[in-house]
Amino acid sequence: MLSTSKTIVIEYLELMVEKAELVIQRNVSILSYHDFLTSPDRMEKFDAACMLIQVIGETAKKIDDWTNKQLFCHYTEVYWRGVFGCRNIISHEYGNVEPEQIFGIIKKYLPELVICTKRIIEDLKGTMHDSIFD
Repeated sequence: MLSTSKTIVIEYLELMVEKAELVIQRNVSILSYHDFLTSPDRMEKFDAACMLIQVIGETAKKIDDWTNKQLFCHYTEVYWRGVFGCRNIISHEYGNVEPEQIFGIIKKYLPELVICTKRIIEDLKGTMHDSIFD
């Protein structure tokens, strides 16, 4: 690892949880992907959700790089390549991002990501994966 401490990785994981929970909470009133399209305010929710999902993906990619791909491989319940890829699509092909995809991410995949990431944090606060940081 490139001299990144376990503490820094935990802080970034906590940032991912914070942003994911924020997206979920801000979009409780969105009951269908069509809801994003009903008003300018709802389109702003869509845009904000995309930005935060992008931050989550960027943060996850940094952690994966810092840990030399040795951390997330132990947590296969999350499709990490999809997390990284989503960030790339939002960053480079924003015009092709579909509200249906973002709705699915918010309602299905972010809650799963939160649960898994909290487990990773707890594992790291213990002694699990200490060898990554030696």
